[in-house]
Amino acid sequence: MIRLPSPYGYANFGFKAIASNGQRYKYGDRNLYTVIPRSKPQNVESQQLDYRFELIQSFSIQKAGNAIAECEDIWRYAQGDRQISIALSDGATESSFAKEWAKELVTAFVNLDHGCIPEQNLQSWLQPVQQTWQQWLGKQNLTWFAKRKAGAGAFATFLGLEILPDLSWQALATGDSCLFIVRQQKSCLQFPIQNSDEFNHRPKLIGTYTEVANIRMNQANGVAELGDRFYLTTDAIACWIFKQIEASQDPWVKLGEINSQDEFSQWVNELRDRHEIANDDTTLLCLEIRRES
Repeated sequence: MIRLPSPYGYANFGFKAIASNGQRYKYGDRNLYTVIPRSKPQNVESQQLDYRFELIQSFSIQKAGNAIAECEDIWRYAQGDRQISIALSDGATESSFAKEWAKELVTAFVNLDHGCIPEQNLQSWLQPVQQTWQQWLGKQNLTWFAKRKAGAGAFATFLGLEILPDLSWQALATGDSCLFIVRQQKSCLQFPIQNSDEFNHRPKLIGTYTEVANIRMNQANGVAELGDRFYLTTDAIACWIFKQIEASQDPWVKLGEINSQDEFSQWVNELRDRHEIANDDTTLLCLEIRRES
């Protein structure tokens, strides 16, 4: 059983920060937060860039009717010297140990020594994670029925983002967890899904036994600017955002008004009551690039 460090489930589960002076800050289960040093890309004068990263929103709520511990949305982030990586995964409820598999995916991603993820063989980091998972599963004391179900594999969506000292960024995704980049209150990127019609009950997933060569990993990249906001969301809220945009509404105003877990939970529950959002585990992360004061 994974211990929850927050009364709000996974709102802060998985926070992992690396201070620029090397000091560790740990939240929750300390076994998960081994600091991985970040190598600084060559020929980047990061000290000339007057900015800082700030995770201004990190909210999650479990599906209505479920216990907090049943929430299968998991996220992690790691911040180093003028660079940051953040990942979000939504475990597929129908599979065994989906939450734990989602945790392994995001932890492995933020622990990578990115430098930048190579454009070729993007999935190379997945195979060791699968091998570690299979070894872990083999040591579990399960009933024959549980072993049989677990043997079919655990599955999860995945969304990973890294931003480097020159503010270049790269994102990887499989499934329907989405990244939105908002600049001056307008969306300038929607990834990997482009409209609300693409959401369904069978998103692409990463499995514990899926051949790495058969995993489709979407990729996007660009260069950020001061003031940019990076929203990482699981499917329920991502679909709501698309529907707002398609109805000529501005979702960023409402999202910008949410300042606490309590406000987020109340807002999501109201949307559910009005059938404006799916009753599903729901996570909202927002990373902003702010000018250093």
